[in-house]
Amino acid sequence: MSCSFNSTDCKGVIRTMINNTKILITQKETILVGMKLCQTHYNKFIINEAYSLKYNETCSHLKHDEYKSQSKNANKRSKNLNLEKIPKRLIPILNLDETAKICSLCRKKTDNDPDYNMLEEYTAPISKKKDDDNILTMGNHTYSFRKDFYIMVKN
Repeated sequence: MSCSFNSTDCKGVIRTMINNTKILITQKETILVGMKLCQTHYNKFIINEAYSLKYNETCSHLKHDEYKSQSKNANKRSKNLNLEKIPKRLIPILNLDETAKICSLCRKKTDNDPDYNMLEEYTAPISKKKDDDNILTMGNHTYSFRKDFYIMVKN
């Protein structure tokens, strides 16, 4: 058994590409099911491609650049965008695919953007906070108190 590429770079174990091998879309024409790849070519076309695609993903939000420029850290280049699946409530509003990913900055800014939150289809996010007697909200600030700590207020 030899590598399908037959080059002088071929080294290592020979692997046969099967149906459940994750072949990337960019390599679908080059790598076919049933092909035999040595470890060198397997790493080059399967492992390294997947790694570089993962780190080259970008935010799918239409206003990503606008939100990024409004951010305090606009000049800083973030290495990791913290991409997450788009919330189901935002799919019809942003007209994006279910598999699209957006960064946390865009998700937060969308909820405060009048272009989106004034639309009929918009649904506000559900707060994860539980109703608790030990939480005090004043204006935009939320304060959480320990259970054994009480505030004495004089009238």
